[in-house]
Amino acid sequence: MAKNKLIVSNWKMNLNLSDSKKLINKLIKSTVKKKPYLENIICPQFLLIPSISNLIKGTHLLLGAQNCHFERKGPFTGESSIELLKQFNCKYVILGHSERRLFSADSNLLIKKKIKIVLSEKIKPIVCIGEPLEFRKNKSYLKFLEKQLNECIPECNEIVIAYEPIWSIGTGLVPDYEEIYEVQEYVKSFLKNQKSIKNISVLYGGSVSSNNIKHIIKESKVDGALIGGSSLDDKEILKIISIL
Repeated sequence: MAKNKLIVSNWKMNLNLSDSKKLINKLIKSTVKKKPYLENIICPQFLLIPSISNLIKGTHLLLGAQNCHFERKGPFTGESSIELLKQFNCKYVILGHSERRLFSADSNLLIKKKIKIVLSEKIKPIVCIGEPLEFRKNKSYLKFLEKQLNECIPECNEIVIAYEPIWSIGTGLVPDYEEIYEVQEYVKSFLKNQKSIKNISVLYGGSVSSNNIKHIIKESKVDGALIGGSSLDDKEILKIISIL
């Protein structure tokens, strides 16, 4: 049975309530053919999750979050729990994004704790990995990625990995398709052999657009894409979906 492709829209800290509703309604009403093999996942800011959860109920769209805490409840000011995300029917949670690692000091150990609590609620984590430019230049990027995988990922049955080279996020720079292919093959082999994970999906993220999505999917053999800026434009994200 063929594996579903995943298109994950990471809105980051963008769109107000009105604009987010307009975008969701355009996605729902679009004449772009719905594809049974394609999971279209929307990951908005926390405060938008309740309204979007109501809007997409009964549609082809799925809801995700951009983060969660590793505890179910407690004295953690400014955080949000996995139980609340589950109540609003979130099916996915992005964890370990490089912006969280940089600005919120999310360590590999912390990310591992978050993955475990997400999995405990039968929600799928989308775990981000990616190397800084200097590791790509000195050819040590696979060792960098292996360290992230080894320290972040617990043994489990299923995982989604998003490969986002830090130097590619928001820059317009994209690795060669052969380089993306090399990483996705390496990730799957490592997780299968070292973590005993059977069901592994690898997405690519970093300056994804309608101009490169077809080649990224076809030539790099990835299972989908984690999309940032392009997901905020209804015409662009619908064009991406139509290409797949």
